[in-house]
Amino acid sequence: TLTQSWNALGTDDKGRIYIIWTSTRDDGREDAALFRYTPETKERKFLGTFIDVATRQGNIREGEQIPKGHTRIVQVGRKLYMGSQGFHDFKAEIDSLPDYRGAHLFAYDLDSGAFDDLARNLPGGVLIEHQGIVALSYSPEHNLLVGLAHPLGDLVLFDLTTNKVRKVVPGIPWEENHYVSREIVVTRKGKVYTYRGSEEPQYRAQTNEVWAYDIAKDTMTHTGQLLKAGFWNGQAQTKDRSKIYLSTVSGELYVLDVESERFTDLGIFIDPYDYRGYRHYRIHYLYGISLTAAEDSLLGVPIITSNYGNGSDRTRLVTYNIASRTFAKRSGDMARAVFTGSNHRDKSGRIYMSAFDWDTNLQLAAMTPGPARPRRCRRTWPGRAGAA
Repeated sequence: TLTQSWNALGTDDKGRIYIIWTSTRDDGREDAALFRYTPETKERKFLGTFIDVATRQGNIREGEQIPKGHTRIVQVGRKLYMGSQGFHDFKAEIDSLPDYRGAHLFAYDLDSGAFDDLARNLPGGVLIEHQGIVALSYSPEHNLLVGLAHPLGDLVLFDLTTNKVRKVVPGIPWEENHYVSREIVVTRKGKVYTYRGSEEPQYRAQTNEVWAYDIAKDTMTHTGQLLKAGFWNGQAQTKDRSKIYLSTVSGELYVLDVESERFTDLGIFIDPYDYRGYRHYRIHYLYGISLTAAEDSLLGVPIITSNYGNGSDRTRLVTYNIASRTFAKRSGDMARAVFTGSNHRDKSGRIYMSAFDWDTNLQLAAMTPGPARPRRCRRTWPGRAGAA
């Protein structure tokens, strides 16, 4: 039974789309199921689940669950890499942390179809003990996978030359209501940026400092730069890796200039007419942004709500024009749904995100950006889940 997908998408060098759905097995355990969608043929193929792979390779404990593939699916060479976590979330007490085994690291071979649990060869059979991995990125300059551990915010550096953990870097110290980010930003200068802040609407006025880890120097430092609102849950990087756009859950949009290492506030991801006008809408949740193929605009699909609290939640496709620095509504509103995933495009320029509501419907959605509005937004992975 498929239920949710949280930012767990990827694209390979052939333009095929990969997606991980949280699922419930027949025995009641939560699992993570990997699928592939081929745009040219519209083929949807099931590739396996995390629990099945770990069980087959003797790296599972009795009753162990692997409920969420929360990380971006990262291609390095001919393999796709995915991190896991063995629990849902920690936003209050973490006394039960020792009860959780820890994160796995999975690799799918694009040529042979081999699906492996790389953590089976690591101490304790996990990438990091007692924590999960909620974000994953790659530094080609250092041939390192960089994972963000939850809930403590540690950075896990996995060396793809040796297939071993090189180092676990302690994260930003824990503070109540300043939760670990769901994004990790790795730049071509070897800097890893990390952040804390709540996704809850009541904390959207918070400011939080960005920290930076320098891989070459092995130093974690304060940047002195304060960003407003909850944690990053979306990023879109330009092809030359000179700029990285970031969004918070409450819709704040920023751009990181990689060379100057400075963040610039670009505003709130909503049409100013709706935000400041008589409608008084605000963004309730935003879980991903994407650059168009021409890199002239950003697209996002936030859930917006009225400040009047009249039950007016809806999902809206919004664009940001980079040259003019303006936001615009791009199409009619949809029924409330959660869209997640950032910057996944096929070779035709279609942008992909996962889409599901809080109850039963789920899909993989593809959007074809046009000059004024998307020519179509169609389901490529229709489905309906049972009771979750």
